[in-house]
Amino acid sequence: MTTATTVDVVLPCLDEAEALPWVLGRIPPGWRAIVVDNGSRDGSARIAEDLGALVVREPVRGFGAACHAGLR
Repeated sequence: MTTATTVDVVLPCLDEAEALPWVLGRIPPGWRAIVVDNGSRDGSARIAEDLGALVVREPVRGFGAACHAGLR
């Protein structure tokens, strides 16, 4: 019996509109990208959604808050 494994990649994000296409384009098939938008003003959340990522919005600023939000 084989069990399917799901890999989630949590990506904290603050104004990363330029980098997101490159980063998300390298997520292997079958893996799930979770982009945690931490108050971006450059359209990062919309770009991530358009590229198929699950977007979580975290209003509390900071790397730790964004990482925890992605794990919830």
